[in-house]
Amino acid sequence: MHITGHMIFLVTTSLNSLEDPNNYLTSSWNLNNNTEGFICDFDGVECWHPDENRVLNLKLSNMGLKGQFPRGIVNCTSLTGLDLSVNDLSGPIPSDISEILRFVTTIDLSANRFTGEIPTALANCTYLNTLKLDDNMLTGEIPKEFASLIRLKTIDFADNQLYGEVPNFDSVVKVNYANNRGLCGGSLRPCSSTRDKQDDFHQSFKGGLIIGYVFSFIFSVMVTCMFYSKCAHWVHQLKKRKNIPLNKAKELGKYVCSIASRRTRMVVNQMHELLNSQMVHNERKEISVLLERLISTIWLEELRDATDCFAMDNAIGVGKMGMMYQATLSNGQLLAVKRLFDSELFKRQFLLETMIMGRYIHNNIVPLLGFFIEGKERLLAYPYMSNGRLSKWLHPLESEVIRLKWHDRINIALGIARGLSWLHHTCDLGIVHFNICSECVLLDENFEPKISNFGEAKFMNPNIEDHLGTMFKVNDGKKDVYDFGSVLFELMTGKTYNELSRSYDTSDLCANPLSFYNVIDKSVTGEGLENEVCTLLKIACECVKPLPDQRPTMLEVYNNMSNVRKGQNDSVNDSDTLRGVEYASSITIDEIVEF
Repeated sequence: MHITGHMIFLVTTSLNSLEDPNNYLTSSWNLNNNTEGFICDFDGVECWHPDENRVLNLKLSNMGLKGQFPRGIVNCTSLTGLDLSVNDLSGPIPSDISEILRFVTTIDLSANRFTGEIPTALANCTYLNTLKLDDNMLTGEIPKEFASLIRLKTIDFADNQLYGEVPNFDSVVKVNYANNRGLCGGSLRPCSSTRDKQDDFHQSFKGGLIIGYVFSFIFSVMVTCMFYSKCAHWVHQLKKRKNIPLNKAKELGKYVCSIASRRTRMVVNQMHELLNSQMVHNERKEISVLLERLISTIWLEELRDATDCFAMDNAIGVGKMGMMYQATLSNGQLLAVKRLFDSELFKRQFLLETMIMGRYIHNNIVPLLGFFIEGKERLLAYPYMSNGRLSKWLHPLESEVIRLKWHDRINIALGIARGLSWLHHTCDLGIVHFNICSECVLLDENFEPKISNFGEAKFMNPNIEDHLGTMFKVNDGKKDVYDFGSVLFELMTGKTYNELSRSYDTSDLCANPLSFYNVIDKSVTGEGLENEVCTLLKIACECVKPLPDQRPTMLEVYNNMSNVRKGQNDSVNDSDTLRGVEYASSITIDEIVEF
C-alpha cells in the first residue's frame, strides 16, 4: 500500500508529538489497516473522499490532549479545517502558521493554554473564515494586518491578556474582545495614550523607584552602623551584669545586629534586581532599533525551494535557537539554513550573527552567506560543512567508527587559536566569542575548523556609532582563553576541563603534565608524540588558570602552539616542560590574518 504524507503525519505527529492521556486517539486509530483511505475512519479525521488519504478537517476537540501545537500537520497539504479546542495545549502559536496551514478556512484553538503573541502570519491565511483564539493566555497586540482578511466572518479574542488598539475590522465581521482590559479603539473605549507614552511612564516610574532604593540603601547603611555601635555597647553593658551569662549576652547582641544586616542585604538585592531590569529593557530597545535597519540579503522563496519547504527530511540538526536544514541551490551549491524558533526570544543572537559572520571573513570563521528577516521569520544561510561539529568526532556513537589522528587534532586546535587570535587582536571590534566549545566548531571537507554560533559574543572595542554602547562591552578575551583551554583538553583527553575536574585533582595534573598520560585519548598515545602532547597540555593548563590575569592572551597561545607545530619544541626535555610555558612573540598580529 502507498503510504502518503498525511498518514505519516497522523502516525508520527498526532500520536507522538501530542500526549494523549485519555487514549482517545490510541484506542481508535488502527494503524494496521491495509485499506486505501483507512485513516478517514479515525476519530476526528474527515477526508475529501472516503477512499483516499486526503485529510479535509481535523476535529480533535475536548480530548484532553497535551503538548504544543502539532507542526507535523504541514504534511496535510489539503487541510481546510483545524479544531484543537478544549484541550491542554501550551506554548506559542507557530510564527509560520500560514506555511503550515496554507488553505485553512477555519481555525479553533480556544480553551487551551497557548501563550505568547498572536502571530502576524495568520493574516497570510487568506482563505480564513473563522478564527477562535479565546480562553488562552495570549499577550501583546492584535496584529493590524487581520483587517485585510477579506473572507473573515468570525473572530474571537475573548479571555486573554491582550492590549493595544484593535484592528479596523469590516462591519460584517463578528468580533469578540471580552475580558481583555488592555484593548481599546474600534467599538471599545478610546485609546487615551500611545504605547510610547506608556513606555515613558514606566521608565519614569522605574527611575523614581531606583532613586528611592538608593536613598533607602544609604539610610539602611547608616542605620546598620548605628545598630552595630549600639550592639557593641549593649554587649559591653550586658557583660557587667553578673546575672546574665556572657554567652547569652553575645547571642543577644548577634541577634539584634543580624536584623539590621539582613535589612541592608535585602535592600541591596532589590536595587540590584531593579537596575538589571532597567539594563535589560534598554538592551532590548537598542537591539530592536538595529534589527529594523537590517535588509534581507536572500529571498525566502529561494530558501524554501532549496529545502523543499523546510521538509523534515532535510533537517540536519536542532539547537536552542532553531532548526538547521541542508539546502541545495539551483546551481548545486550546498547550504546550511538555520530557521529560528522564536523571533522575539533570539533577537540578540540573530543580530550578532548578521553583524559578525556577515561582516568579517576569515578562514577559521563560518561565513554568513545571507539572511532573511521579515515579520517574525528569521533565516540564516551558511555554507554546508560536510564533517559537521567537532564534538561528533570527539564523542562518536558506539555504532560509529571515526577517529581523529594526532596531526588532525593539533591542526584543529591551531585553527581555532588562529581564529580567536584574529577576532581578539586584529578585528576592529575586538570580538570575544563567549561560548567556545566543541559544539561551536565545525569542520569542512579538509577538517579545517570553522568557529560558529556568535549569538553570545561581546566586543572589547564596541562601535558607539552603531549603538552597540556598553551592552555588548567586555574588558578582555580571557573567557575565550579559558574555553579554548577546555577544548584543548577535550582534543587530547576526550573530556573538557570541567569534566576532568570532577574526576581528578586538576591542580596536581597541571603541576605535572605527565600525570595526564593515563587520561589522554588512546588514539594519540604510542606515536612518539609525548613531547608535543605534554607541551600542549601545559598550554591548556595556562589557559584555565582560575584568575583571568594569570591566563595568556590568545595571540600568545597561538604563537606558542605554532612553535610546537613547527617542531621548535622537539628538543624540550621533560624537566623543561614541567616549568611554566614561556610565550614566544615570533608571530605578529598581521600574520594571523588568513582570508
